[in-house]
Amino acid sequence: MTEHPDYAPPASRPRTKRRRAGTPRRAAGIGTGVLLVGASGALAIGLPILEPTGAAAQFPIPVAEVPAGEYTGVCPGPPRLVESAAALADPEFNPESETASTAVSAMVLSSLGSVLPGSALAPLGSGEPLATIAAGETGDEPVPEGVTNEDGLTNRTAGVLGDQSVDSVSVFSAQPVGSLPATAGAILSYSATDGDLGGLAMTHCTAPGNDSWILGASTTVGATAVLNLSNPSGTPATVDLELYGTDGPIEAAGTRGLLIAPGATESIVLAGLATDQDQLAVRILSDGGLVAGSIQQSILRELTPGGIELLQPAAPAASTQVIPGVRIQDEDIADEITAQDGYETASPGLQVVVPGSTDAVLNVRVYGSGGQVELPAGGVFTATAGTVSGVPLDSLPAGDYTIEVTSDVVISASARVNRGVEAGEPVDFGFAPSGARLGNTQVAVFPSGSRGTLTFGTPAGWSEVQLTPVAEDGTLQPEQTVSVAGGTTVSVAAADLGEDIAAVLVAASGEPVYGAQVHQIDNEPGISVTPLPPGSAGQPNVAVNLGY
Repeated sequence: MTEHPDYAPPASRPRTKRRRAGTPRRAAGIGTGVLLVGASGALAIGLPILEPTGAAAQFPIPVAEVPAGEYTGVCPGPPRLVESAAALADPEFNPESETASTAVSAMVLSSLGSVLPGSALAPLGSGEPLATIAAGETGDEPVPEGVTNEDGLTNRTAGVLGDQSVDSVSVFSAQPVGSLPATAGAILSYSATDGDLGGLAMTHCTAPGNDSWILGASTTVGATAVLNLSNPSGTPATVDLELYGTDGPIEAAGTRGLLIAPGATESIVLAGLATDQDQLAVRILSDGGLVAGSIQQSILRELTPGGIELLQPAAPAASTQVIPGVRIQDEDIADEITAQDGYETASPGLQVVVPGSTDAVLNVRVYGSGGQVELPAGGVFTATAGTVSGVPLDSLPAGDYTIEVTSDVVISASARVNRGVEAGEPVDFGFAPSGARLGNTQVAVFPSGSRGTLTFGTPAGWSEVQLTPVAEDGTLQPEQTVSVAGGTTVSVAAADLGEDIAAVLVAASGEPVYGAQVHQIDNEPGISVTPLPPGSAGQPNVAVNLGY
């Protein structure tokens, strides 16, 4: 990436709609509908279209309500060492750690009548649940008592699943609440203090999709990246992969037409497809069944563990990307660590992939607790088309930041963060992918004993975030409001929201605001970042056009 300090965006020119000659304009008041033409073909081009009257004018376009679907979150399997780096699929694994633990924590919100929807955690492809929060239609599961307010009305409660151990890919599911999708969420946490995969890794259990971007992979010496693709649906999925490195797109055999059976997971060692890449972006395209993808990324510097992370998809590619949850550690410790031989990559940085054929001009803005922080050259850079480019962030002082990247072409972005205690000791890293704007109801789940922090950033304007903590017994605590000024980042520690907090319900209003969870371990090098997943939406509906 090269600096471009003199760049100025071209003046925009208003676009005007062009109408083909001979095409009649729509009559006022006519929306999307169907025009029936008689067999005589009496409608001639150039004649005016008369506005319907009477019953015809009152006939609306029919709208069909789509039933709410089941909430599905796919949780990756536990990180494991790869024994055969040459394998391209289904590699053999070996944990080799006495302290490694992997668990899933989840939460589901009840209806207004304090009835929990059916919800459970089960292994991928298996009908036998590992744990059940509520049985749903049977109604045999106990429901926590609601919290009664001053008017004697019963508020909602929540069902909580805490630290359920898992040893493979799992799926957390929740049935709809009436005509609305369930408000639910789940997170997978991994930690180890010994072995080559020492560190902290967390990721939300994500909904499957058919187009996703994952940045942050590396296949250089000592770095291992394993792409895991899971199909939770009942339909086979055909997957194509697009790979982008620092020198451009990467063509490799075995990236097209990957067939993933229903309820199955395929693992691919990325070094077999793209060798010696220090910055690698992967696009996952699926046809048929929807697929959930993640990358297990680990680093080993000779005999010293360099960290572990479960890379998760970034927000959809767009001309603007916002990355919350970028934590920069103390400068003195960071300098001491990166001064060691082989630790040049143990420093924070921004990664941007430009998938198109046109170079991008990037404007990078960084917002901290006190406002915008300037980057060298004013934060304006150029990025070559078809490549992954990096922007160093080691000039930033310690703190939590939100990064906004705007471009004249479509991009995807993610930021690397690091944490170490002292030189000569293991370090850990995490990746903060770009996130989506917060909406009415997002769920942030915290594992038991987490030292997590919620961070919120607003690039412009003023916004407010309402936080409703959920205790481990399922009771909802009093709502707290956090104000976020434009161009700033605000951090809220989970411990400040109350004791024994299992989850937080997040709702935002005002200008666009973005949020993430930053997890770390006290006096340990562990760090991980998870953007807040999309919230539940209202009942969808589609217009039905009648015709032949």
